Amino acid sequence: ESQSLAELNDSIAELDADIAIATKNRDELAREQDRLEGEMGLADQKIQREESRLFSGAVSNPRELKALQSEVAMLKRNRGAAEDALLEIMVSKDTADSTLGSLEAERDEKLAGAEELSRTVASLVGAIDSELGGHMQARAELAPAISPDLLELYEKLRSTKGGVGAAALEGGTCQGCHTTLPSREVERMKNEGGLQRCENCRRILVVV
Repeated sequence: ESQSLAELNDSIAELDADIAIATKNRDELAREQDRLEGEMGLADQKIQREESRLFSGAVSNPRELKALQSEVAMLKRNRGAAEDALLEIMVSKDTADSTLGSLEAERDEKLAGAEELSRTVASLVGAIDSELGGHMQARAELAPAISPDLLELYEKLRSTKGGVGAAALEGGTCQGCHTTLPSREVERMKNEGGLQRCENCRRILVVV
């Protein structure tokens, strides 16, 4: 569970990085859209002003009239180019918005999963701590009845055998290392009683 949680958190971190990049891209497109819309607004005002002069009759000189017509035509061409660019930007921004929305939705889903998994891990850790506490108490109660030499051997083995210093011998098999002992050896242990140890892992054996 804890490994899955770590992998999930790594995935969320990667999504956060992708979201940061997608947000920056979307914001750049939004600024460009605002710029082009402002540029088109100014172009519309200038076209309207120049066309008013053109059709008002205020300009009668043929050369000035031709120059004014050329100016209006150029303004309209520039406005048309800005409009084409704006349409492309709007399409790109829609795509960027969709990409960002998908990434954020995926992150939210993984965050919810991580929170649920965190609660599961916390519950498991609590259960393990509780069980270990019970074992520690039981061991403390039994310790006075065990000889100091045997207790010392057990503690030494436990420290070098992954926390398991003694194991049951069931069906001729050591439950600590899962080695099956010879039947003659098992019979000897049963007959002798007392302290017996696995010939393979050297753990203390409890013959059952």
